[in-house]
Amino acid sequence: MANLTYVPRWEVEEGAVAFDTGPGVVVIDAVARLVEPGVPYDRDGRIARMGRVNETVLAQLLADTFFSAAPPKSTGRERFGDLYAMSLHARVPGPDGITTAVELTARTIAEAIGRWVPGTPEVVISGGGVHHPVLMERLTALLEPRVVRRFDELFFSGDAKEAVAFALLGYLTVHGQPGNIPSATGASGPRVLGTITPP
Repeated sequence: MANLTYVPRWEVEEGAVAFDTGPGVVVIDAVARLVEPGVPYDRDGRIARMGRVNETVLAQLLADTFFSAAPPKSTGRERFGDLYAMSLHARVPGPDGITTAVELTARTIAEAIGRWVPGTPEVVISGGGVHHPVLMERLTALLEPRVVRRFDELFFSGDAKEAVAFALLGYLTVHGQPGNIPSATGASGPRVLGTITPP
């Protein structure tokens, strides 16, 4: 899933916002597997470059109430998973379905940024989507005039970001420190996440 984390300034937790924006590359990858059985994903955006966006179907997809709901919010494969991809593929077969899925992801991310954190001058992108050049091109175009950068350019490998985040959450739990940001999770206050169960 695609998610957004906004921080007003580096290393400042106050005012931070985080939520899921909708499908990331999950739907793109699932449609790619339907279009070309045997491929795990649309490597280098090859199939997406062959297609065109079906604007009629895209408008129907964008009408999903999840996209207009206010944060905090979360979603997963139960909403944007294989069944969703099969439905899209049935309505828009072939490369056009993948290109439409790419546009859905790009637009929902860009619209979430524009709606919920409109003054953001810079967007840092990580996750599987950075490896899909067509998605990155669309995000860069839709997010103008904001500066779009890859996480790798500023920190460490973006592919390791989630592992590092979970290591940090584990460290905080072991030391009895809160691991949540209430404005992101909707919790009424700071919470120690998870439990440590001795063997």
